[in-house]
Amino acid sequence: MSIVSAGQLRHRVQVLTASTSVDSYGQRSQTMTDGPTVYAEVRATGASEMTHGGGAAMRTTYQVRMRWQTGVSAGVSATSVLEYRGERMEVTGFVREREEEDVMLIDAVAVL
Repeated sequence: MSIVSAGQLRHRVQVLTASTSVDSYGQRSQTMTDGPTVYAEVRATGASEMTHGGGAAMRTTYQVRMRWQTGVSAGVSATSVLEYRGERMEVTGFVREREEEDVMLIDAVAVL
C-alpha cells in the first residue's frame, strides 16, 4: 500500500469506546462512550446476507485507514465501535500498518 494522502482521508469516523459496569442488581451493562472524531478512508470490502433473530440481516465488512495518533490509536481496541454516516461498525482487528507512514489499518463489521 502507498502512503496515505490527505485527500484519501475524506470520511469522518467517530471512535466509540465500550465500558462495562455492574448495576445494583449485579447485572452487567455495556455503555458506549464518545471518543474522538477523525478523518479516515473507509472502504467496504465485502457483504453477505444472513439470518439473524428469525429475519434476514446484511453483514458488511469494512477496511478503515487512519493516521496513527497516540491518543486516538491507543483508544482503539477489540471492544471499540466506529460510527460512520450513522452506521456502527464493530472493530474486529487492527494493526499499525507501517510505522514510517504512521498509518493504522482497522477491520470492522456492520450488521444491519
